[in-house]
Amino acid sequence: MASGFFLDCASGLMGTLLENNLVNPIVDRIRYLFRFRKTVQELHQKEKDLAAKETQMKDDVEEAKLHIQTQVIDDGVYEWLTKAENALKDVEVLDSKIEENKRCFRLCPNWCWRYQLTQEIKNKILEIADLIEGCSKFKRLGHRAKLPNLDLVISKNHVDLKSSDAAFKKIMEALKDDKVKKVGVWGMGGVGKTTLVRKVGGEVKGFDQVIMVTVSETVDIEKIQNKIADDLVWTFEKKTEGGKAAELWNKLTGGKFLVILDDLWKEWNYNEDLKKIGIPLVENDKGCKIILTTRNYNVCQHMNCEETVQVNVLEDDEAWTLFEMNAGLKKADSRVIGEAKKIAKECKGLPLAIVTLARALKGKAVDRWKDARKKLERSGLMEIPNIQKEREKNAYISLMISYEHLEDKMAQTCFLLCALYPEDHSINVEDLVRYAWGLNLYDKANSIEEMRTQVSNVIDYLKNCCLLEDGDVGRYVKLHDLIRDVALWIASEEKSGFMIKSRLELLNKSSECCKAISLLDNEEKSFPDRLILSKLEILLLNNCDVQGTCFLGMTELKVLSLTVADGSKRIISLYALMLLPKLRALHLENFEDFSFLGNLRTLEILSLHGSKSKGLADELGRLENLKMLDLKRLDNMKFPSNVIRRLSHLEELYLPGLEYGESSNYTFLEIKFLTRLTGLFLEVSSVHFPQDFKFPELEYYNICINYISSIPDSRFEEARSLKVEKVFPYKAVSQLLGNLESLQVSRIEDEYVECLTKKTQQKASVSMILRNLKVVRIEYCKNLKVVFQMEEVEENEAPLLSNLKILHLQNLPDLSCIWELPTQHVRLESLVELTIRMCPRLKSLFSRSLAQSLVLLEKLHIMHCYELKQIVEELEGDEGEISSTINSLTLLCFPKLTKLSICKCDGLEYIFPTSLAPQGLQGLTLHIMSCPQLKQVFRVGNDCMLQHQQSLRSLSFFSVSYCPQLIDSIVHFEAEEVRIEGVPLSAFKDSFKTSKQLELTAIEDHNLVPESNEDGLNGVTSLRLRDCKDLECLIDTTTTATKNGPTSSFTRLETLKIEYMKGFETLCKGQPPQGFLKNLKHLEVSACSKFQVADELFHSREENQEHPLSNLQSLVLYELPELRWIFKGSPHSFTLQSLKVVNIDRCRKLKSLFSPSLIQSLVLLEELNIRGCVELVTLFADGEIESKTSSLPLCLPKLKTLRINDCSKLEYVVPITLAQALPALALLSVSYCDELKQVFGMPNEQDGIQHHDCLLLPSLQDLELIWLLNLTSFAPQNYVVKAPSLKRLEAYGCSRVMNLPIQQANNQLELTLGGIELSAFKELLCNTKDLILKDFEDHKNLVPDLVDLEHLDRLTSLSINSWRGGECLIDTTQAIMDFKCNDQPPKCFLQNLKILRVIDCEKFSKVFRINDGIESKAHYLPNLKIVEIRGCPNLEYVFPHASVGSFSHLQKIELVELRNLRSIVGGNNILEAPTLEILYMRECSTFTNFTYHKQVKKCVFLKELIFSVEDIDSEDVNLCDMVNTQLIPKSPDFEYITLGNFEQLFQLQGGNIISSLEKMELFNVTRLQDIWKGPVHVATNLRELRVHRCNNLTYIFPVMLIRHLPQLSILNIASCENLKQIIGNDDILASSSSSQGPQLETKLVFPQLKQIVLENLSKLECFSLVGSHLEFPCLNLLDIKQCSRLITSFSADYLTLIVHGKTDQASQLNDTNSLREDIVWERRKPTLLPQYKEEAEEISPSWSPGAVFGIAGSCWSKPPVEWVKCNINAMLFSEENVADWSAAVRYVEGALVKRASSHVNPMLAPKVDELYAVRKALMLKVNLQFPFINLENLNSCV
Repeated sequence: MASGFFLDCASGLMGTLLENNLVNPIVDRIRYLFRFRKTVQELHQKEKDLAAKETQMKDDVEEAKLHIQTQVIDDGVYEWLTKAENALKDVEVLDSKIEENKRCFRLCPNWCWRYQLTQEIKNKILEIADLIEGCSKFKRLGHRAKLPNLDLVISKNHVDLKSSDAAFKKIMEALKDDKVKKVGVWGMGGVGKTTLVRKVGGEVKGFDQVIMVTVSETVDIEKIQNKIADDLVWTFEKKTEGGKAAELWNKLTGGKFLVILDDLWKEWNYNEDLKKIGIPLVENDKGCKIILTTRNYNVCQHMNCEETVQVNVLEDDEAWTLFEMNAGLKKADSRVIGEAKKIAKECKGLPLAIVTLARALKGKAVDRWKDARKKLERSGLMEIPNIQKEREKNAYISLMISYEHLEDKMAQTCFLLCALYPEDHSINVEDLVRYAWGLNLYDKANSIEEMRTQVSNVIDYLKNCCLLEDGDVGRYVKLHDLIRDVALWIASEEKSGFMIKSRLELLNKSSECCKAISLLDNEEKSFPDRLILSKLEILLLNNCDVQGTCFLGMTELKVLSLTVADGSKRIISLYALMLLPKLRALHLENFEDFSFLGNLRTLEILSLHGSKSKGLADELGRLENLKMLDLKRLDNMKFPSNVIRRLSHLEELYLPGLEYGESSNYTFLEIKFLTRLTGLFLEVSSVHFPQDFKFPELEYYNICINYISSIPDSRFEEARSLKVEKVFPYKAVSQLLGNLESLQVSRIEDEYVECLTKKTQQKASVSMILRNLKVVRIEYCKNLKVVFQMEEVEENEAPLLSNLKILHLQNLPDLSCIWELPTQHVRLESLVELTIRMCPRLKSLFSRSLAQSLVLLEKLHIMHCYELKQIVEELEGDEGEISSTINSLTLLCFPKLTKLSICKCDGLEYIFPTSLAPQGLQGLTLHIMSCPQLKQVFRVGNDCMLQHQQSLRSLSFFSVSYCPQLIDSIVHFEAEEVRIEGVPLSAFKDSFKTSKQLELTAIEDHNLVPESNEDGLNGVTSLRLRDCKDLECLIDTTTTATKNGPTSSFTRLETLKIEYMKGFETLCKGQPPQGFLKNLKHLEVSACSKFQVADELFHSREENQEHPLSNLQSLVLYELPELRWIFKGSPHSFTLQSLKVVNIDRCRKLKSLFSPSLIQSLVLLEELNIRGCVELVTLFADGEIESKTSSLPLCLPKLKTLRINDCSKLEYVVPITLAQALPALALLSVSYCDELKQVFGMPNEQDGIQHHDCLLLPSLQDLELIWLLNLTSFAPQNYVVKAPSLKRLEAYGCSRVMNLPIQQANNQLELTLGGIELSAFKELLCNTKDLILKDFEDHKNLVPDLVDLEHLDRLTSLSINSWRGGECLIDTTQAIMDFKCNDQPPKCFLQNLKILRVIDCEKFSKVFRINDGIESKAHYLPNLKIVEIRGCPNLEYVFPHASVGSFSHLQKIELVELRNLRSIVGGNNILEAPTLEILYMRECSTFTNFTYHKQVKKCVFLKELIFSVEDIDSEDVNLCDMVNTQLIPKSPDFEYITLGNFEQLFQLQGGNIISSLEKMELFNVTRLQDIWKGPVHVATNLRELRVHRCNNLTYIFPVMLIRHLPQLSILNIASCENLKQIIGNDDILASSSSSQGPQLETKLVFPQLKQIVLENLSKLECFSLVGSHLEFPCLNLLDIKQCSRLITSFSADYLTLIVHGKTDQASQLNDTNSLREDIVWERRKPTLLPQYKEEAEEISPSWSPGAVFGIAGSCWSKPPVEWVKCNINAMLFSEENVADWSAAVRYVEGALVKRASSHVNPMLAPKVDELYAVRKALMLKVNLQFPFINLENLNSCV
């Protein structure tokens, strides 16, 4: 029973086991085979469910981020999303396998494969189910992040704020997104945008460099380009804006950059404006990402920013914290705190306003706080120009309150003066000093030096109040752009007391109360005339055209600065400045003519920069009231005697480099007479330096003896400086040494510098000199042995050299000691920079006690000191000399040292001594070069090893080269960037573990790991190897010494460059360690002669090891002569799934690139460039394909660019099987491949495979086939190629191509063909838009010999070049037989052609050969716009005859070098072209007859007419053919232009045909007698006229035409043999206007004429008719040469710079008459012409001009009261206050003028006839172009 029970149990158990383990699995597997379809359906359902869950999860994440900006999503959520995304991608892969299985299963069932696929699907279904279930388990998506602090206020005592952290994170995330190219950061001014983006720029990773540029309101493209170039440490080769842009574009596309455009105001065209600068947006991880900051959100939108980030103001609590700290309210009265909180709230969270206002009120009484609060509240709703939001209004009010709380009026005015400069401009404090003196801001100042002191104090005060910032260098300051806006807003109202106009458009508004005008931007501009500026006190102009009359009425002007752009024609005559009676300070830049400068007697400050000094000295001698004369930037200044001594009031004198000669003697002789002189800048030769010369008592000076020029140090500007070369005149300069701050000595022969040693009896105390010195430079003194020498010092005196900031010693071959001084009395506590060069005998620099005082040392440079053994002496001499205040055991520390450079110090064994403190050298940049004995950077013992290891981990940069004994066996270096050259890397085995950039050159190691470094260099991200002849590989794992080597190596390496390595064989020898090159993105190998294969190391990779090179994005292989394979080994040993760009150049043994299995991993490959691989047979090898991949189709889905060049053995580019899978290919270029037969080929071994008959290239746009001598077809014979996107095809030198069956759907094809049979391209010609043909020989015509006419029907542009056998384009006599429509000839030929170019076709004789039976019925080229024909010597007519039709769209005709051209149109020679704009003809020597006509009063477009005929060669041209002066009958309804052998050019009936003409040039038109014939009634647009060698012309313009030339700018007439007048009296014109009677004008004005050139006109007698008066108000150049008979006289009005010309009488010159001298006058030098004198009419004899105004031009006398009283600028002058009539009435060379408003009322006068005389005299000055005294209602006033 029991046994039966057990048997039953056993049998049941056995059955269950068999069922579960045997039967069920079999059933399941069978079910897999027959339930395949249901399994697939289940997979797709799960896919939909998962996709829905993924979408829901993403939406939840976005919603969470929106609700809480600082939300951080949990990692698990992102992990789920990643898994879901991967699972969905896997389903897509399975779908492709399912489709393939279905297709193959029908043909050849493979049950094993279906079973495996079903099992794979089942596993994926389970995985997706788990994901769906896991999605519901997330209870929360994320949590609030802990925000890091952000310093918004750059200050030593900054406050940590967090408001901008969300914006910061958003920007950082956007920069990581490949789709985001531009990030816009916007917010109100002063909110912290610049601070934020600076923080981003400092912390962002993944860019080669961060570039920050301030754009400002006025965009200066050149300034932006220069700033970018400076940041890149790069110099432009081009000078133009466009050239620089192209250079920048190329530079920036070579890497990945972040460009920050700070403070963008205008709405840029984001594409075009960036191109103008040269900034390429990032593409393929190359180029630039952009961050822009702006106050205007529209700028971000206009720039198409993919991401915008708003920077908000501070929260109330943060704003109060910031305000409290800056106002110092920790211990303040509770009442003050209460008011302060209210004020802080009114600041609306604006950081800049908070800081500015808090500091302005700091320490003030409670009443001041209350007053400030009330003003803020009261002004809260004030309307402020250009400010729309209340926040910004209040921010402005906050800053205005800061302004109002300034100490005094001078501080306020100085602040407003700073606003006169453009945005982001560095303001020279010295300029402010001169302005302050001119404006008399501090009336208690008795000298300019006192004013300088006051201004310096005010500037410091403004900086402390945060209204000013330190400038870039020296004594410069800056004004924040928001604060500048506030300053201009304050000064925009009269109540400010200093009203400012800083923009040109503001001057058009009311300016009567304006006190300051500043137009200092670099743009060219014109100062408006007719302004009333009677209160103006300061005027600053740069590159501004100013009429002299603008200064009339500026009676209060005290400060004037005029800067002319170098080389500009804009100029201001100094004659006009005589009208400024109160001018005190004048700055002129780039002036050349100083006439009348001496008349400015009120001047006290004169500054001349960059100007030529000719004639200046004579004028200076008359400025007797000058207190400051600044000439230091003048060239070649010479002072005759008795000039300087006359300037007896001079306090400061800045002289340029004086020529060594007599003028130097005069200078010294006269300086001693300047008893008030306190400041002197002087450059002089020691030869002329009197030894007994005694300087005046100078408070500051810069004396240069034998120095040609002096460039002050940009960081420290010393008040007292002495520079001496060759000879040290101690006696002469001894009186200056007591307070000397800067000393420069060069090339003296002494053993010591006399003022720095106590070797001899000294007039000045050496100790005092050493205590005051700040800068010392000593160079090229071959005998100097010691620099500073002194034996005894008084105990209680201050330390020696305690103020020394810069010490520079160079080329001192005998120098053995720098400081021979008592150590206890020397402190180098101020030393910032020390440079020692070429001092070979120096053995040490510092004693230890001196080194301990170097607390501020930043830079130390030591070069070519061959005997130097120690920088800091280890052994002190006498311990008693060590100061008791310095502990001898104290460790050395250089806390500020940032840069140390040591080069060629042969004896140096170590750099830093043992006693260096561990906290020293934080962030040091260390350069060491060519120190053969150097063994240690830090000399340390074993007992202090640890402390120094820790102290060296913060080096920012380490560079060492050619120091063969240097090792770091004790000290370990760490640096962000490392460069090693000529030193074994093994010398630093334990260093650089955290280094990111490593550059190795000429190292002697055989491998980097483990020989050079045993830790695997896992921290390195960029590695460059160059010229290391012994280096064989990066890592060697084959040696027995590496058993305990690194388990990983180069795991973070992203960029690897290997260059010029003769012994380099492979990347890794042996089994690669874990993670080797797993993150490598960029690999470049060049000029490595033994390098044979890039991936040979990978074929033995272990199964579970990660794929190497899986992240590789770019591969560059260049000049590798032994490279045979790029990738060799098992197809599964590596993958190139990230590879995007491949460039291979001159790898001559390379036979193939990729195997089919490897192609499958190239899913991201975008660009493939192959060049110079002469053994290359195939790009894609046809090796064995494993079973798992054999069924997968080959595909390169992302390949866009494929270029093949100079691969002579390549027979085809891509196999046809792969060509089917190039969906993204956009550019295909194949050139110079001699054996290439097909572009897409069929390998021989695949001949048996069934071929497709269609090849689709959907994205192909550019196709280039160049010099493929054996190319026969594009694809195999049975293939049709479809390229629907093809836009450009160029085929050249492919003579064997017979058929190119490319079907192109785009009708915009540009086709360029040369040296090829056109028949192969017939199908493409039907769709061709632009056709370019080159280098054809055989055929005589294009149609029908080469192509059929219908093939050119869609053509819009046709260019033919070098068609040596061609005679015509279309031979209609043949073509018409083949091309008929309904058996009728076509009505129109080439109806879509717009551009026709024929160049260098020697036999070309006709464009069309037309059959007489067709010409009257067919029209040609109806849409033609441009015709250009050059170098076709046999062409006689462009168009055969007029029957070709009207060219209603023709705009340009250009005909050049057509020797036999007779006319443009045959037959009647009349061209119907109503829209013609440009007619350009040169070197058409036989051109005889052409007429262009236009109906009277019809619109005309002709803008440019250039007609040049070369000299006729009688041997080649029949002269009888040249005579053709007869015209067809003219119609009175038309106007004509006749070119050729005609006597008239224009036949006019009102002049409408010339109304649009802008430029005309006539050269060698010998038969021309009249340019213009007939009446003119309309204004013309003519701007340029050039007439040369037109020998039959007797005049240029008829007199009646002059008033119709308002735009004429350039007039150039030369070599016209019979020309007698420029302006003549045309008989035809005279007769045409006889009905109105002769109306010859006596005054002829050329309002815009800027340049007149008259040259070689031997018969020219006069410019205009006798008795006429010419005026040229804008003339810049008058150049008259070889015009010996010209009697017209020219003069210039020095006030207005108007040039006048008069022809008083005609006189016949004969040989005995004196010949006219040449005239070359420039506007910059107005006195080269005599001054214009207007003829005075009869004036009442009751007063004389001389009596009223005096003889001198600037001395005006008061006219008699009974004569006239005038209302000037709406102010009535009574008899008592008519004191200074210089502003009211002026006598200017015989005429009375008056600058006034539009209403001037004459007063009663005793004599009416005298008033009439005054009126007549005033009216003579009408040409001055400003309003005059209105005396029209004279009778009613008397």
